[in-house]
Amino acid sequence: PPPPPPLGPLSLRVDPSGLVRVVSGDTDVATVELNAHGPKWTHAGQPTATASVTDLPDGSGKRYVGSLPVPDSGGALDYTETVRPLPQGVRLEYSLSVKQPVKLDGLQVSIYLPVARYAGKEIVLSTPDTEPSLLSLPADAKPEGWSWSGSGSKLEVNKGAEDAVTIELRGAADALLQDLRKWQQTAFELRFFAIMEEPPREVTPDDRFHLDLMVTFAAPVKAE
Repeated sequence: PPPPPPLGPLSLRVDPSGLVRVVSGDTDVATVELNAHGPKWTHAGQPTATASVTDLPDGSGKRYVGSLPVPDSGGALDYTETVRPLPQGVRLEYSLSVKQPVKLDGLQVSIYLPVARYAGKEIVLSTPDTEPSLLSLPADAKPEGWSWSGSGSKLEVNKGAEDAVTIELRGAADALLQDLRKWQQTAFELRFFAIMEEPPREVTPDDRFHLDLMVTFAAPVKAE
């Protein structure tokens, strides 16, 4: 396939649900989505959520308070998401809970990176007090699919290039990286998960989940 076009100016766009997109023109460079899976891996994507948005008291960004219905689970996931634009990206915090017991196979924040731009690129994976390790995103789709799982606190995609992306968490988290071409999608998914279980786990109102991450780029990002 031909190489992707050079990046133009980057913009940060946030949908009413809190779904975060960084785009070059009208082309996605990275998308960040809160999502979940009910029993039998029934997917619930953030665009199906309803949320209200307010300015943060210190003027540093926006707060989205929403509810994400999860099919066949018995209920919905409640979330508070803060979005703070940075000069070269965005800082995101998610606090998650439920009002009634909900059965979940999966609960995660996913970063989607387009295959057209990142196929064949390297990822530098770092965790505190360990040597960085290298992964390569597959250039071509494999019939059996491709995935990697482990723990990390910092991932640098295509480091040193104009379209480099860095994802940094406050602490190490369980992660799954997979090629979605197996499911007819043109993206790689980097998933930081709180739950990935089968049979599903029952989440109760006593459970709380929190994730804090920064997604930054090699070029300035303008918030829209």
